[in-house]
Amino acid sequence: MKPAKIILYFIYLGVTCLILMEIAVRIWGYSQHYIYDPIYKPCPECKNIPFVHKTCLENAKARGLAVINTDSIGLRSAVSCTKYQPHQPGELRIAITGDSVTFGEGIPETSNTYAAELEKILRQRLGNKVMVFNFGVSAYSVREMAATAACRIPQIEPDIMIMAIIPEDFNLNRTGTVDRWGYTVHTDADGIAGRDSPVKKILRNIHITYLLRDLYYRYHQTKSPEDNVITPSPEAYSYILRFREAAIQNGAKPLLLLIGSLGHRFSEKFKKQLGSDKIIYLDLSDIAEQFSPEKYMASPFDPHPSPAVHQMIARKTAAFIVHQLTASPDYN
Repeated sequence: MKPAKIILYFIYLGVTCLILMEIAVRIWGYSQHYIYDPIYKPCPECKNIPFVHKTCLENAKARGLAVINTDSIGLRSAVSCTKYQPHQPGELRIAITGDSVTFGEGIPETSNTYAAELEKILRQRLGNKVMVFNFGVSAYSVREMAATAACRIPQIEPDIMIMAIIPEDFNLNRTGTVDRWGYTVHTDADGIAGRDSPVKKILRNIHITYLLRDLYYRYHQTKSPEDNVITPSPEAYSYILRFREAAIQNGAKPLLLLIGSLGHRFSEKFKKQLGSDKIIYLDLSDIAEQFSPEKYMASPFDPHPSPAVHQMIARKTAAFIVHQLTASPDYN
C-alpha cells in the first residue's frame, strides 16, 4: 500500500472514531450540563466584575441544564424583564451574592433554587412583602461577590445582604472573563486559542471536548486529604471583610452563608477567624453530609446541589433570618 493511502486510511479511522465517540457522548449525556447559550456580558461599570448575565433573557439555556429568564438588571428570575419599584415601606429586601450554587446551576426550574425557596418561606412566616434577589453568577469567587455587594446590589436597596460561599470560592483565579459572543473563557489571549477565537466557539458545540478536558484535569490532579480542608489566603479573606463593609455602608445587615461542597470543607481556623472578627455567619456546610452523593448531586454528572439540597439550604437560612430579626438586637 502506498504511503499516501496509508496516511489517508489512518485519517479516515481517526475521523470515524471521533464521530462515533461524539455520538456516544451525546447519547450518554455527560457533557449536556456544560452546554449553554451566550448568556453573559461584560460589566465595565463595576471594578472586579468581569461579567454578569444579560438582561431580559427569556427561556435561555444556562449551565447545568437550567432554562432561565433574567430580569431588567440581569438576575435569574421567574419572569423575563421584571422591573422593580423603589424600596417600599414595610418591605424586607434580601440580596444574595454567590457563585453557581446560588445561581442554581443544575436546577432547571428557577422556583427550585434556594433563593426562590427562601423568598417563599419568608413570605409565609413574615408576610408577602419579602423580596429575595439572586445575584449569583457561576464561577464567581469571593472577589466578584464583594464587588457585587459594593457595586450592583445597592441599586435594589437591600435590608439584608448575604454572601453565600463554598470552599472553592477562595480561589481568586477561577472566574475568567467573557468573549464577544457571551461565553465565559479563562484567557485574554488572541489567536486560535484566544478569547474571541471562532475555533473555540465551534469547539463549544462538540461534546467530546468536555469529556476529554475533564479526563485531562483528573489525571493531572494529585491531592492529599489535607487539600480538601480549605483556609482562605489573607487576600481571599479580605474580600469577606469588604463584603461586610459594603453591606454596612449601604445600611444593610451582612450575613455570610457557608454552604460547603462535595469533597471540600471549611477549616476550623477559618471559622474561628470569622468569630474573632465578629462576622455573622450561618454554617450550612454539614448539609452535604446529610445526603448520599447521588441525592446531593443535581445529576449523575453534575456535583452541584440538587433541588432537595436547595430546599434544605432555604429552610435553615429562613429560620436563621427569622430568629435574627426577632431575637437579635444586631439585626433590628
